[in-house]
Amino acid sequence: MIEKIAIWFLIFMVYSFGGWLIEVIVSLIDRKKFVNRGFLIGPICPIYGTGAIILSLILNRTESIIAIFCVSLVGGAVLEYCASFIMEKLFRVRWWDYAEKSVNINGRICMSSVLSFGLAGIFIVEFITPFLYSLFSNTYTPLMLTGAAILSAWMFCDVLLSLWLILGVRVTVGTVQRDATDEISTRVQEILMNKGKLNRRLVKAFPNQSPSKKTPRKTRKK
Repeated sequence: MIEKIAIWFLIFMVYSFGGWLIEVIVSLIDRKKFVNRGFLIGPICPIYGTGAIILSLILNRTESIIAIFCVSLVGGAVLEYCASFIMEKLFRVRWWDYAEKSVNINGRICMSSVLSFGLAGIFIVEFITPFLYSLFSNTYTPLMLTGAAILSAWMFCDVLLSLWLILGVRVTVGTVQRDATDEISTRVQEILMNKGKLNRRLVKAFPNQSPSKKTPRKTRKK
């Protein structure tokens, strides 16, 4: 049982790193410079690992390519939309925005990303996950378990530190939002850039982040 958990965790880490790498390459192409994407400090994007593991477990016995494509497309869209919605509600910051894309839903998901989820799902379920599972299953067990333990400890520390930073972002945004100005995003970035290296890294990773729009509270009449 422990071995299987370790194997799936390592597969999760591979996909999370792969997602981070894709994000970095896309940013490199668009912005012509390296940007450490993701809100975690380390080189991983857990949303990719989570989606890949869910698809692999659900569709591992599905033989229809069309079914895999459709489920991956819908599942990826739902996961990305929910992640965007939850993160915005929790931290009052929108971490990505597809509003400029021709076909999108509330700027949270767009046609191009949804189609890429469907295509990626086919490769994940049919080829990549079976290969990774076989690879880690045939790895020397003590070595595999040690690697999984080290990575899990590292990720745990990374999540704690990153959450601490993000909570700082939430407090900053909340403070600025009370002013109800039209340039909240710019002011938030200016504040964060003055808070230290790790916060500057967060801003650079999401240069287009913007606080969610909330109606300012009415002042009480005296």
